[in-house]
Amino acid sequence: MTRIMEETNVSLPPIAIVGDGKLAYSVAAMMLRANQETTLLTSDVAAAYSAVKEAVSDNVEQLILPSVWPAVLPHRWIVIVTDERIDTKQRLIRRLDECASADALIAINTESIPLAELQTSSRHPERVLGLNWCYPADLTFFLEIISNEKTHPDHLRALQAIATEGWHKDPYTVKSGFSVRARMMAAWAREAFYLVENGYASMESIDRACRNDAGYYLPFAGNFRYMDLMGTYAYGVVMKDLNPELSKATQVPDSVIANLQGYATDQPDDWEKIVRTFSAEIRELILKYPHET
Repeated sequence: MTRIMEETNVSLPPIAIVGDGKLAYSVAAMMLRANQETTLLTSDVAAAYSAVKEAVSDNVEQLILPSVWPAVLPHRWIVIVTDERIDTKQRLIRRLDECASADALIAINTESIPLAELQTSSRHPERVLGLNWCYPADLTFFLEIISNEKTHPDHLRALQAIATEGWHKDPYTVKSGFSVRARMMAAWAREAFYLVENGYASMESIDRACRNDAGYYLPFAGNFRYMDLMGTYAYGVVMKDLNPELSKATQVPDSVIANLQGYATDQPDDWEKIVRTFSAEIRELILKYPHET
């Protein structure tokens, strides 16, 4: 964390981002915030420009938004941000194989799909890595780098370096080929669904429990550091009795899906501004209390 506190003047190579939606747009905003030459290949140029301008108004004119997919993509750095569909991800990797150089690094978000399954779509599987973001990407420190035994060490080292020194992220790397963040979040969500479906707690109660307990300490310390500070004995006692009762559901209950629709905010634009303001304030708080100290 101490390194991300140091503003560096790293010379960043041109980068191409492929994707739609607010997460992809915020990744582009992050690149521009780092003064990196950024090309965004997206199906909705107008929406992309508007979203990036909202995030980094001073740099938006530097964003390159081609109206058609180029026959040749000269970039050595390519980031893909898509929804969680394996067919979409594999199609884009194959398309990039046709227009990008063989030594270009391709980093793609993947929450539930093993990296190995995506690498099979490329003639150069060693250059395909996983890269997961947290919205808004231009204000948060989160970055998950996913590698496996096929990953070329030079590509991994280069991605780790640019993430820390160029993008000012606080990245971590997993070498298992799958996302660890997704597994932790899925465990939380599954138990939340179970408690709501069975009438043990309301959605509002679940949200308050998470915000006022875990949400309080997680910006300061992760689970293991928190156990270190609080003591591990109580955790052992609780888990011994609690773990056998935790949900093992494999799908979201229909009743919860129906309730979520009514629970959704009716003012998404207002919440978008609140989230960005909150993210900027949390960023400053994390910098004030770095984990390493």
